[in-house]
Amino acid sequence: MRAAVALAVLGSMLGCGYRLATPGAQLPSGTQSVSIALFDNRTRERGLEVDLRRALEEEFRRRGGLRVVPEPGGDLVVDGTIRRLGDMPVASRGSDEAVEIQQRISVSVRVRERSSGRVILRAPRVTEVTEFGVEPGAIITTSPRFQSEPVDARDIANLSNVPLGEGRRSTAQHELVQKLAGDIYSATMEGF
Repeated sequence: MRAAVALAVLGSMLGCGYRLATPGAQLPSGTQSVSIALFDNRTRERGLEVDLRRALEEEFRRRGGLRVVPEPGGDLVVDGTIRRLGDMPVASRGSDEAVEIQQRISVSVRVRERSSGRVILRAPRVTEVTEFGVEPGAIITTSPRFQSEPVDARDIANLSNVPLGEGRRSTAQHELVQKLAGDIYSATMEGF
């Protein structure tokens, strides 16, 4: 039963772009710690690499197996490249008003043994997707415009729902980074 579960997990990871650098690879003997390097961020989203590192460190601490130590101290090093972060409307009202957005993040990941430099896991494309709704016509009373200007009832129709959309986008992005951290942890710890 356990072997069947392990094969199912490994099969699903391989389908998502995970590839063991050496078939049948195992964590090197004596591996006790991991360092998470800052990923190269090729997106326009400033600070995304910091968010991903924090999420990865938290995931390894929460789920255990290896002690997380600052770079450059771990027996294993997890690094990679954030290749893409993008939004795409998936549902709209009329021809130009999006009501649901799909957000997608793609990264490449490498796990290597620090002492030998041997790559033990290479995942050239790990992708996570989530969707979030945008409330058309919502009035955001905490928006700077709403609070700084007197608002007449006739002005309410002209207020923007951008703060609500940005808040939901930020929440979706946080969820994506958390999912990605879980994927990378699983590939590192359970893919062997």
